Amino acid sequence: MRHCEEERRSNPENNLIVWTASFLAVTHSDNKMKSHLLIALLLITNWATAQQVEPVRYEVNRWHKAQGCHFLSFDENGGLLLYETEKTDKAKHRLWNFACVDSSLYETRSDLIPLPDKIKFFDAGNDARFAAFLFVNEDNKKAADSLDFLVVAYDRQENAYRTFWDKWPEKSVPLSVEVVDGTMMMALNNRNGNGSLRFYDLTSDQCRTITPSSSGNFVLFQTDAFAKEHCFVVAAKEFDNKRFVSTSFLVYSPTGNLQGTYRYENIPNAALGRMVFRFDESRNLVVIGTLERETGRKVNLEGVTENFDKESLGVVWMRFVGGVPDSKVFLFKDMPEIEHALTASDRVRLREEKLKNQRKDNPTRGEIAFQFLKPRLTDFGDLTIFAVEAFMPYYHTETRMNYGYYGYYGGYPYTYTVFDGYDFFSEIILAFDRDGHLQWQQSVKFDNELTYDLFPHSSEGVCYDELVVASPYRNQLRYTAFDANGQALMNQQSEKLAPIYGADYVEDEYFAQLGKWYGSRFLIFGSQIIQNGSQPKPRRTVYYLQKVQYD
Repeated sequence: MRHCEEERRSNPENNLIVWTASFLAVTHSDNKMKSHLLIALLLITNWATAQQVEPVRYEVNRWHKAQGCHFLSFDENGGLLLYETEKTDKAKHRLWNFACVDSSLYETRSDLIPLPDKIKFFDAGNDARFAAFLFVNEDNKKAADSLDFLVVAYDRQENAYRTFWDKWPEKSVPLSVEVVDGTMMMALNNRNGNGSLRFYDLTSDQCRTITPSSSGNFVLFQTDAFAKEHCFVVAAKEFDNKRFVSTSFLVYSPTGNLQGTYRYENIPNAALGRMVFRFDESRNLVVIGTLERETGRKVNLEGVTENFDKESLGVVWMRFVGGVPDSKVFLFKDMPEIEHALTASDRVRLREEKLKNQRKDNPTRGEIAFQFLKPRLTDFGDLTIFAVEAFMPYYHTETRMNYGYYGYYGGYPYTYTVFDGYDFFSEIILAFDRDGHLQWQQSVKFDNELTYDLFPHSSEGVCYDELVVASPYRNQLRYTAFDANGQALMNQQSEKLAPIYGADYVEDEYFAQLGKWYGSRFLIFGSQIIQNGSQPKPRRTVYYLQKVQYD
């Protein structure tokens, strides 16, 4: 990874190493040839260290910890950054800045749009022409005639913004926003289950509301949009007596017409969890998802889409041909390399179980389970890469003495549990071929600190003929690369992110995330507190975007 920008002059203050991973993949049986290649590699690497580039970075002043700052990618055409400013208009509406940037993070357009004060950004989606941003009302005491949500739509063709707002049925909870062919689909759930889909034509403001039909109760779980296939995919988990029994997949056209319905029945003691969708070359729906352990406890439907507490035992690959699912189940306990992705305590537990099983006539391998964030899909040649981040919540117990209200009674101890945060300890990577056969499995450990919030800590991208996995952490970028056979091409590398000013020192950082942007480019975004005594304002708090490239 390196900081990059085409057509910018070099900055002598930043001496960054360009890693050429393709040389690390070279192998040969001849020892003499190996030595020559090693010498050549050292010479070329030393030459590459002289490469100097200016950092590509965009900063926004962060004036409040809860300030909304979000970026929507337009791929090679740049993107749109929207953030809440300190300013208000005469009507006391908060001004949000919608800033368009090009692929070099230069600002090309900026618009201040007044929005109600107690409104919060929720989700966004875009297609080749439109971008739609959903804001929801957080005021619990809002008047009966006040809005529930507001949408800001940006027409990239006309370079114009427009807003519209509406109300939704009582006790509705928004799930997501998707945009295809000028239509925005908004998915809503009811707190007790079921839900509806709203299709908004972004050119005419016309709305069509659809309630998915089902034989029983359901909750809308995940959605996605596909520009090439001109459709939306909606996953609905059906439940009986507040226990999930199956998952249905609904395919809608941009006009809201139902194009296909597919169903997956839960296997005993397990259910389909977090999933990703795609279509194959014959336009058959392909679903890859985690297989979550089902317990006897009833499901709390309120907030079920953001419940990441369940543990996953494996991964399910399925393809629907003629409405019939062709499914394959891969359990983690059957994967030979999965132990590298485990925590130290889990590895010890498996070794103990292995010793116990050696004394039995029918040994069985211990169960392996993870708690996962939302998975991601990446095309890697003829393979489909399924990547998902594993995390673990950490707690500690504290004991204190209680002496009663006046302190006259004898003291008695009481113990309580304190949540320390989530540890994102590993990323698991599975490579599937076109027919759903698992070709290889790998894992990457980045050793992130405990965080109190769940958000992605890494990302994947294909650069040339290699799969790059990277993660930002405390103003550094950690990364590694794999070839098409799943072999690591390098040890994990770490490179410091270049600041805007040479004397900048990062004091603290939070919510640092990495996303695949376009080509071999990635985009890092998050918040930082920066110290710089040579600037008029020695200490600044910023929301930043940083472009990096694998070379």
